[in-house]
Amino acid sequence: MKHIFKYIIVWFCIFGIINPIDAQKKPKSKAKKVLVTGKSKKAKPSKKSKTKRANTRKKSNTTKLAQMQTLAIDNSRKDISETPVVKTIKGDSIAEKVVTILSQFKPQLKNVAKIGFINASIQGDTGSIKLDYSVPSQNLSFQYKPISLVPRAYKADSLWKPNYTGFVQGGFGNYLHRYLNADLNAIDALGNTHTLNINNEALNGLHHLQKMNDIGINYIGDINISTNNHIVTNLFYKQTEQYRYGLVPDASNYSLSNYKQNYYHTGIAVSLLNDDLSNSFVYYKPVVKMEHFEGLQGATNNWIDFYTPLYIMFQNDVKFNLNISYSYNKYNPKYLVSTTNTLLKFDPSLELDKAYGNFKIGVSPTFENSKFNLYPNIEFKKKLTDTNYLVIAGWNTQLINNQYSTLVLSNPWIEMPKTIAMTTHDKKYINIQINDSKRLVYGVGLSLNNYTNLPLFNRLVKQNTFLNGLMYTTLFEPSASTLELEGNLRYQFSDKLLVANSLKYIQFNSLEKNANPWGILPLEFESKLNWTASKKISLQGEVLYWSGATMQNEKLAVVNMSNTMVINAKANYKISENWGAWLKVDNLLDKPYERWSDYPSLGVQIITGVVYSFRK
Repeated sequence: MKHIFKYIIVWFCIFGIINPIDAQKKPKSKAKKVLVTGKSKKAKPSKKSKTKRANTRKKSNTTKLAQMQTLAIDNSRKDISETPVVKTIKGDSIAEKVVTILSQFKPQLKNVAKIGFINASIQGDTGSIKLDYSVPSQNLSFQYKPISLVPRAYKADSLWKPNYTGFVQGGFGNYLHRYLNADLNAIDALGNTHTLNINNEALNGLHHLQKMNDIGINYIGDINISTNNHIVTNLFYKQTEQYRYGLVPDASNYSLSNYKQNYYHTGIAVSLLNDDLSNSFVYYKPVVKMEHFEGLQGATNNWIDFYTPLYIMFQNDVKFNLNISYSYNKYNPKYLVSTTNTLLKFDPSLELDKAYGNFKIGVSPTFENSKFNLYPNIEFKKKLTDTNYLVIAGWNTQLINNQYSTLVLSNPWIEMPKTIAMTTHDKKYINIQINDSKRLVYGVGLSLNNYTNLPLFNRLVKQNTFLNGLMYTTLFEPSASTLELEGNLRYQFSDKLLVANSLKYIQFNSLEKNANPWGILPLEFESKLNWTASKKISLQGEVLYWSGATMQNEKLAVVNMSNTMVINAKANYKISENWGAWLKVDNLLDKPYERWSDYPSLGVQIITGVVYSFRK
């Protein structure tokens, strides 16, 4: 019995496994019963039937696996939108580093191109993003502010250095006008630069005394003393020969030596320059000048000038200036007592460059012939907000150690001065400069001025003009007060056209000694034009206008000179690589004028010539 129960249990287990598979194909069928010797029993399976059932089980298992795979594929197609559950395989126990990137833009979501080999259409984001930007008003437009230009010595290209370059220019015109100018630039084996210029200009006018002859020699050398330091030297000599023809009749038989007026001017200047200022917070440029001038009747003038601009840069845009200047001037008139003027001046000031403006606050302690004076040195610069206006206001004092040569440049017909005094110029000013565009810049300035020992020029009284010609005397006004107006306008179109204009008006409010400001022009206007018309043609023009100065005539009556306009022009034409031609016309209006009373100028003057340039 025990064995029978064991067999029964085994069969039930076998049928329990097989029946669920077979139930999917056909309904259950009752087991056949076989009558054996009158008893009811289950029929014992034969060997053949066992093999058949085993094959049936394998086939049913294979069919079930295929059905499960098909069901899985169908479910994946139907439930694509559902989020799948992925089982994470645990690896290293150390947590992974996560970098979170936050972005202010909205990304655009797109579907996967293909899923289950079925094309998926791209769906763009239909939402719009609104971005707000807050831009300050002062950043809507910006003004171009060019930096100040610092002249530097020319350095030739290291790849190609010509040994020398230069030109020779000559010309001839009416009134026996002769002109010669030669210029040579050379570089030696040590890299030093040398420039030599020689010029000569001579002219004979309508009057037999109206003649002039100028000779000049000028040398400039740039000597390297180290990698970044070099010395610039300037040596010059100039001789001017002319005759006083004012109020002298053309038929005069007196010797030319009675009217001869020669000047000889010699000088040398040395300055130290430093090219490398990037790593230095101290700037200095010392300059030393020594000059000698010889004028009428053997009078001589010797002087020495020393000047060094010095400043120290600190943090936060703070600069400390300490400019030092010294001048020694000795004038030796023949048969008269000599005059010596010395001037030592310091200009300590503190300069602050802040957002609300640039402040310069300082004083100028000076020693004038051992006499101590203290002058103010104040300046304020401010660019007005959201404009192109630059306002400059200040108060300072300039001291001028007058020289015989500077007086001759102002009036070439003066007699030998009996003495020379220093001029003090106290100035309170306000200027407005406007950068209208990159091409147009203009401005206007107004100043109140107080002068001490201002040089004036008036006719020399009680003189025999027939014997010696007309001469003017130099008068130093002890105290003068003026109101001055200045204007400027500059227009530049690339490198082709440049127009520069300047205007100056002087109104004298008070004079202590002299009745009038003799020889001073109340109004001066100057306009210059440079135009490069083509690669071969360039033009220059100049317009001068001034209102007549107040002077005395031969009867010592006060007269105002006539207003004057002078137009000059020059043209250059490049013929070839080395040759060129030039034409110069002075006083195009052909109207003789008088800058100084009874010294009439010539009419239109035309001079033309050629220029030859070379290099090697």
